Amino acid sequence: MPGDWFTLRATPDAVELLDQRLLPGDERYLVLQDVESVARAIEEMVVRGAPAIGCTAALAMALAARKAPGDDLAAVGKAVARAGERLARTRPTAVNLF
Repeated sequence: MPGDWFTLRATPDAVELLDQRLLPGDERYLVLQDVESVARAIEEMVVRGAPAIGCTAALAMALAARKAPGDDLAAVGKAVARAGERLARTRPTAVNLF
């Protein structure tokens, strides 16, 4: 539907991002289903600006928790910690985002 745009959002299985590299000429969305894909999107400047990068990283952390194997809280904690480590390496100039 025209006018139904967003910059980022979470679904149960993915993080969806507006590809800001294509603006203003094109409106295209990426559906990223794992933390590594989200990290690469941040590195490739699909998402720009400290607030948007921070929100995107937060959604990736939630995605890591949702996709962690089993119901074991320790496993979820490890998955989230690994996600945080990977996401912290995405933007070396944005040291205060994480």
